[in-house]
Amino acid sequence: MSILKEFKKTDKAMKDVYCDLMMEMAEKDDKIVLLDSDLMSSLSVMPFAKKFPDRAINCGIQEANMIGVAAGLSAVGFVPFTHTFGCFASRRCMDQIHISAAYARLNVKMVGSDPGITSAYNGGTHQAIEDMAVLRCIPNITLVEPVDKVMLKSLLPQIKDKYGVCYIRLNRKMDQQIFEDGTEFELGKGVVAAEGNAATIVASGIMLEQALAARA
Repeated sequence: MSILKEFKKTDKAMKDVYCDLMMEMAEKDDKIVLLDSDLMSSLSVMPFAKKFPDRAINCGIQEANMIGVAAGLSAVGFVPFTHTFGCFASRRCMDQIHISAAYARLNVKMVGSDPGITSAYNGGTHQAIEDMAVLRCIPNITLVEPVDKVMLKSLLPQIKDKYGVCYIRLNRKMDQQIFEDGTEFELGKGVVAAEGNAATIVASGIMLEQALAARA
């Protein structure tokens, strides 16, 4: 696994990389649809909406209904990607994710942004510290939390091609790069970021940097 000797700041936040990747995939696949709960500017996906106006749907502040719309789009052959803050993407939409998407065995991809305590300025109501725990109890769901833009670039196309319900825990402002450009990852398979023999630390997202610092 190729980790940078010194982590560096990148020129693009994760949300901008996400938008670029979505546009690249949408150019090749006309079934991709982007749904949002009135947060398109927050996730910086307005360029997608301008380029593909017929495939960008602002569902308003109706997160649960957005999942229902995504389920309907999937049922007729589209590949919907939804987005809202992680706290709403999980707790508020639990029944719709479980029944309308997963139980129905549909192909719905969900982005939950500002996970954990990264939404500090929005207060405790917006801090999704239990989103992964809540969603992982749903059978056959895939949970992904990219560490940096390199991992996101490698995994998002795989998520698009893997049929089923997927939740992407995305820190939209994270601009720290840990892995070397071009590093490839396999969806569903962990990687060994550093060797050792005293303890095993499992980490994802922003916590990988902290785990590597603790090891040092």
